[in-house]
Amino acid sequence: MASSKKFYLVSNGDSREVSCETCWPKQDETLRLTKEAFDKLGLTTEILPHYNPARKHGFITKQCEGAAIFSQIDPEAPVVIVLSVWAYSHHVSGALQTHQGPILLLANFDGTWPGLVALLNHAGTLDRLCVKHSRIWSEKFVDDPVFMKRLETWAKTGEIKYDMSHLAPGGKLKLSPSAQRFGEELAADIKRHKRIMGQLDPGCMGMLNALINPTKLGQIGMPLELLNQSDLVAEMNLVSDREAQGHLNWLLKKGTWFNWGTDGSEHLVHGQVLSQMKMYSAAARIYQRFGLSAIGIPYQLGLVRCVPASDLVEGMLNNSDRPDVTDPEAGVVIEKGKPIVHFNEGDMGAGVPQALMRDIYLRKGMPPETTLHDVRWGREYDGKFIWVFEISGGAPPAHFGGWQNTKVYRQPKVFFPLGGGSCSGISHPGPITWARFYETWGEIGMDCGTGEVIALPDAEVEDRRKKTTYEWPIANAHLPGYDPEQLMASHMSNHIIIGYGDILQDLVATCLHLGIPTRVAGKVKDTLQ
Repeated sequence: MASSKKFYLVSNGDSREVSCETCWPKQDETLRLTKEAFDKLGLTTEILPHYNPARKHGFITKQCEGAAIFSQIDPEAPVVIVLSVWAYSHHVSGALQTHQGPILLLANFDGTWPGLVALLNHAGTLDRLCVKHSRIWSEKFVDDPVFMKRLETWAKTGEIKYDMSHLAPGGKLKLSPSAQRFGEELAADIKRHKRIMGQLDPGCMGMLNALINPTKLGQIGMPLELLNQSDLVAEMNLVSDREAQGHLNWLLKKGTWFNWGTDGSEHLVHGQVLSQMKMYSAAARIYQRFGLSAIGIPYQLGLVRCVPASDLVEGMLNNSDRPDVTDPEAGVVIEKGKPIVHFNEGDMGAGVPQALMRDIYLRKGMPPETTLHDVRWGREYDGKFIWVFEISGGAPPAHFGGWQNTKVYRQPKVFFPLGGGSCSGISHPGPITWARFYETWGEIGMDCGTGEVIALPDAEVEDRRKKTTYEWPIANAHLPGYDPEQLMASHMSNHIIIGYGDILQDLVATCLHLGIPTRVAGKVKDTLQ
């Protein structure tokens, strides 16, 4: 690309005006740093959209706005999607599907708002839509020589290539005979009996990487059951106040801490949690009615206007130790003493590994709880890079050491105007297996590896929580050989799925016998060569 070309810096954002207004200062700072970097390379930039004083931000907030912005841009011009906050990727992905010029996804490496989460979501979405792009990130911008060199390379060639030697094809690794037998037996059971995946209104958060081709799901014995958010609300209306209060009483007796207040617009109040308890029963009933192996509730966009947050519900479902829900038709307790797998935000790329990992854990007599987290941020501690994995609340209390270590905060009103509680805690130390299922350029795949959740000093944990979203559950995780340079270059989603205990070989073998191309990431691959 000639240096005389204009480079367009595009601000994609949330769909909620209050979120965009709140987060704009960080985006404005990131735009300034990005422009400085291009200026240092002697390149001309234009920022779109322009700041709107009436809206108090300069974000794209709808797909139609994204289409309007790209109609002003030369179809062959280089564009940079600048990300420092959570943004709905579908606002721009449609326009990018027909854009002919080079595309760069750029994020600040900062935990204040989910900028890294947005970059990984956009990358996963564009891969899902078969749109060529590059990705780049930085904490220091012009003071980061690696970043500047990569930016210059992209400005000249339209492409950034990363070393992918941290990934190894699972089919070429040496798995133990016992793992091979285990995987063959479980895969055969899945193909024979199926694992039906219930997904409510997928894609409503703009995460098109959360959608997987139903043909591909059916071929691995995990067919799709499409469900509707309105049916969830209808089922909630059939749950009595008495049943809902019974669930809440159960949580209180277990020692769960609730950050109660009096003003529902600002605080957590009884009515919000009672609604969440009804959603818990409703989700379990739907799971039972349709014979599901997992269920995914994407709380945004529709439900956010109807009922309080789903996050406490999700943490309860994902936990073995939880209030009983009785099927009103059959009169039996649904999945008593076992998790009802819930994949947060309706992300099928999390649901598939969560369902597989639950099966593996149960067959091996290990704690079966799983969750997804956002790859939110991270920094070095004591010579290791420790990631901050953080999600809005769907993590199971078993990961925190039980309900007595679980805190329920009112969800931040900037994202959750109707309130409701998170399911928050600090994940306990121990070895983990992580995974991510995805679709890229028409093919499915699974990436996986091992790591450990690290116990950090209280002051370090507190600082990490304050630098991100305090109300949300957190896992401070070290993934050897899957540090920022590796994860940010290749991870296929904003989400990562974790469970406690090393089941990597069993997971890889099961995936391969199901016909899922699988890659092992990080240093653990070297032990299987």
